[in-house]
Amino acid sequence: MRIVLATPLYPPEIAPVATYAKELARRLSLAGHKINVLAYTHLPEQLQNVNVTVVDKHKPRLVRLHAFRKALIQSARDTDAIIVINGISTELPLILTPLHKKTIFCIADKKASSRLGIIDWLATIRTDAVIKSTPEQKPEILPLETKPVDAINTWNASWNEHLEKIETTLEYDN
Repeated sequence: MRIVLATPLYPPEIAPVATYAKELARRLSLAGHKINVLAYTHLPEQLQNVNVTVVDKHKPRLVRLHAFRKALIQSARDTDAIIVINGISTELPLILTPLHKKTIFCIADKKASSRLGIIDWLATIRTDAVIKSTPEQKPEILPLETKPVDAINTWNASWNEHLEKIETTLEYDN
């Protein structure tokens, strides 16, 4: 399946949403999907079998939003589904753009979701499904300490459950 992953942040940004977006792209790619990440970033980290379309985050806000919306429309033409990670910079283009594709709205940033109110609500109306749960944070592996095997297994299990939820949603009604 060809999937566009629209995200407000992507590595080298270090926010949890950025690391979530990268891991989601990586795991969907490993599951055999063709992934195009659409992100506000400058020099994105590259992943094998993942294409990254960049919208320059250093441009003025309205220019960025217009560029993101335009890139979203372009990307939507050649895709089967769209996954939008919450954030004002992805939600406004989503609200203003008729995509006519299966669309999932992932609420990965709980703080942003609580601040956006009506915009978040409008974004949920424009999508086919909303996923409010996210996998656990990756356990920290510290030097000179034993590897947290149980924590890593729990983290992988939470990701597998999350991916299953996304893939089930994408396949529903297709």
